[in-house]
Amino acid sequence: MDARAALRRRVAAALAAAEPWMLARLRDLVEAESFSGHEQAAQAEMRLMLESLGFAVEEIPTDLAAIKSSPLYSPSVEALHGCHNLLGRLAGTPEGGRSLMISGHVDVVPTGPLDLWSRPPFETHVKDGWFYGRGAGDMKGGLVAALTGVKALLDAGYRPAAPLWFNTVAEEECTGNGALATVMHLQARGIRIDAMLDPEPFGESVMSGQVGTVWAQYHLTGRPAHAMEAQKGLNPIEAAMHVWRRLKEVEARWNPPHATHPLFGDHPHPLNFNLGRIHGGEWASSVPTTCRVDFRFGIYPGRDPAEAKREVEAAIRAAVAELPEPPRCTVGFEGFHAPGCVVDLEAPPLALLAQCHAEVNGGARPATFAATGTTDVRLFQLGAGIPSTCYGPRAQRIHALDECVELASMRRVALVYALFIADWCGVTAA
Repeated sequence: MDARAALRRRVAAALAAAEPWMLARLRDLVEAESFSGHEQAAQAEMRLMLESLGFAVEEIPTDLAAIKSSPLYSPSVEALHGCHNLLGRLAGTPEGGRSLMISGHVDVVPTGPLDLWSRPPFETHVKDGWFYGRGAGDMKGGLVAALTGVKALLDAGYRPAAPLWFNTVAEEECTGNGALATVMHLQARGIRIDAMLDPEPFGESVMSGQVGTVWAQYHLTGRPAHAMEAQKGLNPIEAAMHVWRRLKEVEARWNPPHATHPLFGDHPHPLNFNLGRIHGGEWASSVPTTCRVDFRFGIYPGRDPAEAKREVEAAIRAAVAELPEPPRCTVGFEGFHAPGCVVDLEAPPLALLAQCHAEVNGGARPATFAATGTTDVRLFQLGAGIPSTCYGPRAQRIHALDECVELASMRRVALVYALFIADWCGVTAA
């Protein structure tokens, strides 16, 4: 048996033995509630995991004042409450060689009404090979799978022959400023990263690129009145609905067949305008005073988010001006200011990732996936020039009810990560 085959056999055996560890760590991490801005409990669990495997861990504060100068900064929407990133380097890995960073986020999105879940969202459970809980898919399952791959490699008696870094970040779900803080920290310290993998839940596919994402808000102020003389009032909720119809017309113009991008040529509707939140009114029998609409829209790679914002703001103001009596209107852009990016799948680390996937999956090459949402990959690729992509396990109902991740997929992903580290970083006998 050659050395490569022996390595795979030993790692696979170690991975099988590590399955109880993987399941226990996933349970600990998912049960650590970590909404954006409140990630401390999850980061505490991640520190324990990393240090138990021999990572030397430091904290990176998400200092907004220090990162606002970056063109990749997104206006913050949540107080961070002292949340920070973790950056771990596997102790004993030598300088030189080809370094690797595995990076992902620990924040999760709100649960929605609890009574609509089959079980409470942080009451984890396993059913038919799927692990359930808010954040299990997006993206704590991927983090634990990747780290289980590291554990299996170490337990099999191998150590990376180049620096191996593990990074977990805050506030990915609304700005990406956590990952931006990491990128700026790496640059300030002169730390070279030769490849970055993000274990987002894209079903064992390799991400070929992603759209840009922008968050926007419009706030309309009308004139309140009693419902019995509603004609004397000016209803901002009705005005907001008119504005949204005009924004959906912008969405239609930005999508096929009117506009296409090579990366999304087969996708019928890659750029989504999503009305995520609406708040207005005080009383059913009163014409409301104000209405605020929060929405998200996508843009193609290569388009400047600032230019897209100007077009969207102009459309909002034009729609308001169409009304017989326009309400007062303010427009804001708090949250994602995220350009899209295209991934070079022929770059050496990404070509190697595809080979490792094929080795684990009977020779089948991985599917490629152009994401119609954003990930932290843009910060590492655009902000630091690091070849980067997403590769993570199968998940269902992310950002929805009864979110879950497939355990068999986590095992396959863990093995791919272990083999990739061995091939990319090289290994020495422990």
